[in-house]
Amino acid sequence: MAGVQELAYLIGGQAVRCDASIEADVEAMAKAAVAAHGPIDIAIMTAGVPFVGTIDAIAPETMRQAIDINFFGPFHFVKHMARHMRDGGAIVVITSTTTTQPLIGYSSYGCAKGAAGVLVKYAALEYASRGIRVNAVQPGIIETPMTAVLQANPEAWKAVLKEIPLGRAVKAHEIADACLWLCSPNAAVTGATLTVDNGNHLLRQVQPDELPYEVMAENATVADHTSHASDGEP
Repeated sequence: MAGVQELAYLIGGQAVRCDASIEADVEAMAKAAVAAHGPIDIAIMTAGVPFVGTIDAIAPETMRQAIDINFFGPFHFVKHMARHMRDGGAIVVITSTTTTQPLIGYSSYGCAKGAAGVLVKYAALEYASRGIRVNAVQPGIIETPMTAVLQANPEAWKAVLKEIPLGRAVKAHEIADACLWLCSPNAAVTGATLTVDNGNHLLRQVQPDELPYEVMAENATVADHTSHASDGEP
């Protein structure tokens, strides 16, 4: 909670602990928002955890965790945010370019995020009668702690940037700006996925065999630790 509370203090927000994979937690978060500020206008779902493992090697329980957080998390979020949202509101779900550009070892993450992308289309139709727009933002690689292992290795980072036409990773605030545009009353968009990746979708994902072994090993260790330590990000 420490990081969430610090952020809440900086932006004048309210910190609420929530495991995205637990529906009761998500419902409680929506109710807490309404109690503090009234009906919801904008809701943006950013929780997600990558689970590393090939189809042959990944444990069934790990696959279920990936689905619980990366698909059921958005499912619970859309459902309960919409229940507490004003007519004419907007919802955005963060998906991933791993849904359209496969990356070996990330099948559980990509499949779950892909399902979340399909959910957005159904939700856009079901909530259209209330004027609620539901969209997705599909980021490429972002400069965040989740990619710190890659950024710290010049060889690995060079290989990643080689596949991005604009030559740099996306900044976190650029994803936020994309979400806010989709939530703007002037955005006549619903049921759409906006790719924000500096053009990476025009080329390809960097593949594991193109990265130094030590980077892939460390990245897998970090991702595995994250999946056990932070299931369902607040």
